[in-house]
Amino acid sequence: MSAITPERLRSLLDYCPNSGLLTFRVSKGRKPAGSVAGTKNFYGYIAVMLDGRLYRAHRLIWLHVHGEWPDQIDHINGVRDDNRLSNLRSVPLKVNNQNYRKPRIDSASGIQGITARGSKWQAQLTVDGKNHWLGNFPTREMAHQAYLEAKRQLHEGCTL
Repeated sequence: MSAITPERLRSLLDYCPNSGLLTFRVSKGRKPAGSVAGTKNFYGYIAVMLDGRLYRAHRLIWLHVHGEWPDQIDHINGVRDDNRLSNLRSVPLKVNNQNYRKPRIDSASGIQGITARGSKWQAQLTVDGKNHWLGNFPTREMAHQAYLEAKRQLHEGCTL
């Protein structure tokens, strides 16, 4: 079964860029026209069933607005069910992977990319499987700021 086309999608769903909601244009089973399409899945994304196939809403939204399938969609604020157009952007996989926001379960610092090293805090960022050491800092907060700055530069296309 092939992926849905932009034309078919637009015939089935409307999209409100301000709310981020997809709504049915026509009644679908027990869902009347105008009702919100999709439900939150186990991973926190909104999933929508169309023509017997399950899609993530953010990908459908990109197709609906831009007329093409994206490679990767980044939820800028990290909230997986916030599908407002202003919160979605198409990015390369390596940028999208940097947006994983939880530290490792065994993290002593409780902050992703920050490790306690004696009385100092070390910051590092992993890009394409390679660790980039960002330095040692006297406080956890300073290390975190260095980590966030490195991520910002990466998102803007700078190299580390």
